[in-house]
Amino acid sequence: MRLLKRKIQLRKDSLKEDVDLDFDDTITTELCSTEITNSDLSSPPAIQEYLLPMRKPRSKPSCPEGNSKNIVKNYGKALCSFASSVTAVPYIENIISNRSFLYIKRDSFMDYIKDKKEGIHSIESLRRLLVENTDDNKEIRAYKKLFQEISIIFLKYFSVNWIFGGKLMHKNAHLKFRFKMLRRVQNPEHFTYLKTLVK
Repeated sequence: MRLLKRKIQLRKDSLKEDVDLDFDDTITTELCSTEITNSDLSSPPAIQEYLLPMRKPRSKPSCPEGNSKNIVKNYGKALCSFASSVTAVPYIENIISNRSFLYIKRDSFMDYIKDKKEGIHSIESLRRLLVENTDDNKEIRAYKKLFQEISIIFLKYFSVNWIFGGKLMHKNAHLKFRFKMLRRVQNPEHFTYLKTLVK
């Protein structure tokens, strides 16, 4: 479009030099555009072409892959939000009854997850919520097992809606790493990295 406007402007200038008549701008534009189309059909125009300056690159190029640390952090916060939401209540109750975690109260589990949500910043902090330690008591181990199963449900059935319905910047990167996150949550003992260094 800029090239066409430039050609029209050059054509106007050449017409003004050839003929010293004072036309209205709209008439000149119409005249130039019809002359250009007519001259294109009959013979090539004698208009000089100028190179337009190149556009400068962005000062901060956005990475389409996203940052793996932010992906894990975003997923971790989303997992905690889901586990402590009303949507997860039927799933929590179903897992409690199927796994015989009858000594766990749903509200205490949701409060536990809400407290841990703010501490998730990396793979290690999310891994601490999933891997059972030797010094954990019976209730904390049950919480971690329950959180793992709720996280699997979220990643399988709710994560796509969260990715495209939320305010995430790198939606494609989060979608791409969805199944990697699912595999890491299913085997949290091996959850030490998300991206491979060699492509």
